[in-house]
Amino acid sequence: MGVRGLQSYILAKCPDSLIPVELTANTDKKKRLIVVEGWSCLRSVYGPHMDFICGGQWQEFRASIRRFVNTFQQANCELVVFFSGGVEDDMRAEWARKKSQNRDTVNMVMQGLRQRGYAPDRKHFLPNETHPQVFRQVLLNCHVKVISTPFSTDKAMVEYAHKHSAYGILANDSDFIMMNAPRYLSLHHLRISGNTISTVIIDREKISDCLSLPLSLFPLLSCLLGNDVINYEILEDFHRRLLKDTEEEEGEKKKEEKEGIQLVTAVIDFVKNLEPEIKMNISSNVSDIVKQVLPESENREEVEVLFQSGLEQYKESQSKPDETEPVPSTVVTVSVVEKEKVKAKPKDKGAADEVSEEADAEEEEEREEVETGAVEEITEMISEAKIVDDGVEEKPVKTLDDDQKEEAKEEAEETEKKSTLR
Repeated sequence: MGVRGLQSYILAKCPDSLIPVELTANTDKKKRLIVVEGWSCLRSVYGPHMDFICGGQWQEFRASIRRFVNTFQQANCELVVFFSGGVEDDMRAEWARKKSQNRDTVNMVMQGLRQRGYAPDRKHFLPNETHPQVFRQVLLNCHVKVISTPFSTDKAMVEYAHKHSAYGILANDSDFIMMNAPRYLSLHHLRISGNTISTVIIDREKISDCLSLPLSLFPLLSCLLGNDVINYEILEDFHRRLLKDTEEEEGEKKKEEKEGIQLVTAVIDFVKNLEPEIKMNISSNVSDIVKQVLPESENREEVEVLFQSGLEQYKESQSKPDETEPVPSTVVTVSVVEKEKVKAKPKDKGAADEVSEEADAEEEEEREEVETGAVEEITEMISEAKIVDDGVEEKPVKTLDDDQKEEAKEEAEETEKKSTLR
C-alpha cells in the first residue's frame, strides 16, 4: 500500500534520487539475488494485452511469467518472491478502506461496460483471487523460491534481503523508501526488452539530501502522510489546516495534483519545524506530536497507539552475521525438484542394518519386561482372591472332592444314629 503520495512527490521533486540501472550488465560471475514483492509484480506480469474483465487468460499469463523469470535467469539473477498472508490488527482499517475502494472500482467498471460496451482503462485492473495461486504455481515450476509470510511482507523482505546480502528489492511500495532496504528497485520503471532489463534505483539517501530531512525522521513523515497503519482519514483535519491556502479556482484534477504535491511539502516542513528535543527521540515524544497534529481529537490515546505501531513497523530488526539463524516466521514453498535435492542421503547399508537390529532388540526387551510385570501383577491379585472388581467379597468355590467327602460324612452320621436307636 505504501505512504500516501510520497512516491509521486519524489518522482516530481527529487529526480536526482532516481539512478538508472541495467540488470543485464552483470560483469561478475556471482548471481545477484533480487527479492520481489509478489502482489505488485503480478500486476506487472499480467500484460496489458490480456483481457482482465472476463479473466482466465491462464495460458498467456503463464507464458508471460515464464518470460519474466527466464529473462532474469539469463541475466544471472536469482529471484525470491514474497507473498503476504493475513492482515495485522493495526492495518485492518486501512485494508478495509482499500477493499472498499476496490468495490467502487468494480462498480465503475461494470457501469462503463453497460453504458459504453467496452473495457475501461488498464489502470482499473484488479487481480482476482485465482491470479496469485496461478502466479505461485508457475513460479515454482520455474524453480523460483516462493515465501509466504503470515502477515505483511515489507519487514520480512528487508530482513531477508539483509541476511542474504541481496542486490535489491523489486517492488512498487514506497514503504521501502522509509525502511533501510539494500536497494529499492522500482517495479513501476521496470522495462524488459528482449534480454535487456532496466529500471531505476530509488536512493533514500539522495532523497534525504533533496528534502533536507534526516533519515531518522522518515518514519514520522510516513505516519503524518498516512500509511498502512494510520489511515489518512484520521489526519484529514491536520492536512486541511496545512492546505488552507489552496486556490479554489483551479480545475478539480489540477487541484488534486497540486494538493498532493503541496501536502507532502507542507508535512515535510511541519516535521522540520518540530522542536529539536522531539526530533531527537520520536518514540518517546509521540504524545506531544499527536497533540500538535490533532489538538481537538477526542480519541487521542487511540491515535497515539496507532502512531507507535506505525513507527514500529519501520524499526530495523537485522540479525548479526555471527548469529545462528532463528526459526523463521515464514512458510517457504519450494518446487518438487528442490524437495528432491534436500532429501536426506541414505547411510551405509551395513551400519543402518546394525542400528536397526539394535533398536529391534531394545524394543523386544522392553516389551518382555512390560508383559512380565503385567503377568506378575495379575497373579498376585488372583492369589489374594479377597476382593473383586465390584467390591463384593469373593466366595470360595467348592470342588467335586469336597462334595463327596461331605456326603460320606453325612452317611456315616446317619448309620451311627440308626445303630444307637437299635
